[in-house]
Amino acid sequence: MTKGTRGITAEEAMAIESFTGWEAPSEIQVPLKGDIGAGAEVIALEDDGDAMVPAPRDARPGSVAVRVKGDSMHPAYEAGTLIYYSQTMAPEHLLNRRAVVQLGDGRIFVKVIRAGSSPNTWNLQSLNPLYPEMEDEVVAWAAPIDWIKPR
Repeated sequence: MTKGTRGITAEEAMAIESFTGWEAPSEIQVPLKGDIGAGAEVIALEDDGDAMVPAPRDARPGSVAVRVKGDSMHPAYEAGTLIYYSQTMAPEHLLNRRAVVQLGDGRIFVKVIRAGSSPNTWNLQSLNPLYPEMEDEVVAWAAPIDWIKPR
């Protein structure tokens, strides 16, 4: 697969197979965009080049995966867990939910989004009680988690 193209979902592959007789691949793949922080600080998504990982059967168009680095979201997400998402949106749409978030400074984490102390700021909560809440952060975008694959 070349950059700039999207994979097809299992449902799309089966539809193509039924119309054309072409045998669908047994495993649909999506791009692995890199590592995200769950305690470990990660500056932007590391480029894994053309790395691909197996997609969930019901993967949405545009789905990508990221790999958890760190343990602040333990026990829900251990280091090495793959998190899949397919869309980004404003953080207020994901209030009180776990999400992939990119901060204004480029760092990317998986956290629970909470309201900050002023408009357009957000508190980012870890599940692991050993990590303090990140307070009053500017969030560039948030992405709902479509699916997870434990390590």
